[in-house]
Amino acid sequence: MAEGMIALFPLLITVFVYVVIIIIFLENRSPHRTLFWLLILAFFPLVGLFFYMYFGRSAAKYKFFLKMGHAEIPQIKKKIKTLEDKYIQELFSNDKTKEIKRLARIITANSPSYVTFNNCSRIINNGTEKFAALFHYIQEAKHHIHLEYFIIRDDYTGNKLKDMLIEKARQGVQVRFLYDGLGSRKLGKKYIKALRQGGVKTAAFLPFKLPIPSTWMNYRNHRKIAIIDGEVGLIGGMNIGDEYITGGDLFSSWRDTQIEIKGDALDLLQGIFISDWTFTTGEEILATGYFPLREDLPGQAIQIAASGPDGNSQSIHHAYFTAIATAKKHIYIVTPYLIPDEAIATALKAAALSGVDVRIIFPGNPDHRVVNWASFSYFSELLEAGVKIYLYQKGFIHSKTLTVDGVVAVVGTANMDMRSFYYSFEINAFIYDREMALNLEKDFFEDLSFSFQVDPEEFCRRPYYTRLKESAARLLSPLL
Repeated sequence: MAEGMIALFPLLITVFVYVVIIIIFLENRSPHRTLFWLLILAFFPLVGLFFYMYFGRSAAKYKFFLKMGHAEIPQIKKKIKTLEDKYIQELFSNDKTKEIKRLARIITANSPSYVTFNNCSRIINNGTEKFAALFHYIQEAKHHIHLEYFIIRDDYTGNKLKDMLIEKARQGVQVRFLYDGLGSRKLGKKYIKALRQGGVKTAAFLPFKLPIPSTWMNYRNHRKIAIIDGEVGLIGGMNIGDEYITGGDLFSSWRDTQIEIKGDALDLLQGIFISDWTFTTGEEILATGYFPLREDLPGQAIQIAASGPDGNSQSIHHAYFTAIATAKKHIYIVTPYLIPDEAIATALKAAALSGVDVRIIFPGNPDHRVVNWASFSYFSELLEAGVKIYLYQKGFIHSKTLTVDGVVAVVGTANMDMRSFYYSFEINAFIYDREMALNLEKDFFEDLSFSFQVDPEEFCRRPYYTRLKESAARLLSPLL
């Protein structure tokens, strides 16, 4: 009997592999991702099946995440619909008006997001300033504190945050604390228990469980959101941990970018947090006080774009493509990981070939070696098209920013890679404001002074074994 089952095992595996191959074909993915999974299944059937189950499933994910969605905010929806065209025309009464409206509308078409105008914002470009601001606003909180982060560390910074949240909860402030189950898998039970006993509502987004992890482990919540009383919010590249101040064990310093927002854009940010919280916990937040009326602010046009595997469109991916494709003068990008899909790579190359000044700052000191190799595999084609690439030398750069033509500024959590575009839940702020764009460009050129430009000819002369490992890493791009 046992021998018969053993004999049948290869046949069952073969049948299962063929079934999975048919499923992959019917999903109509991009050719390179389809080919990737077919090669894995052909040469490594058992390993391929395991990886597909945990990293490759596509069709069913939308049903699983469908109830996540995004909360629509009736308080501002009618107002934004009425004012959008008028304000954009006034803000950009020049040759960029059409492009700005196009970018704003493609974000709106992909997700329930609208351009808000009663806002002010500022850039925060280091961990010391970010945590000083966060802790100050938490200290001043009167009604609620909503935090959502990919990584929370059980270190000095993490424990200071924990103690402050417990204190505010004891004062009667509503505190909700959402963290990603994989990104914060090292966060100890003692830390979480202390928060919950202190009155902080705490939840893990899709917990990572061993020895059998969830089939949804590949889809992570990479967002970093802090909302205090619906009056001020923070989003950007920084999680919660000492390394964002000290550089950690691997780097002498850590360069990152955050944006602080006050104004009506917070209603959209709040809606996204509430959707994520409800999906994770089942709690519906119906009480008042989360969308307060606000005084008149300077009038920055800000649009919050959220994307993830909870729908069939990639809001941030489409917005990036549109912003790059419509650029006329320059495109400045900072990203810690550069694994573009064919559309983004083509847009970058086409922009550079058409005479647009395309510059990318990338870490000279990587934090993930294989991801770095995969990123380097894209350098040659970009450099050949005229894209200028710079390697940052002053510690590690983790910022995720984009500026276009001095009128569009983007700060958020999405990297310029396939994981952010297709697999992770991300959030970016698109600011249609000249002053903000110029400030972000000023920071870009400051970072450029600590970087050296990659020479195309010298890069092409790198050893063949280096190219080989980069090409091998590139094959893994759908998983990185």
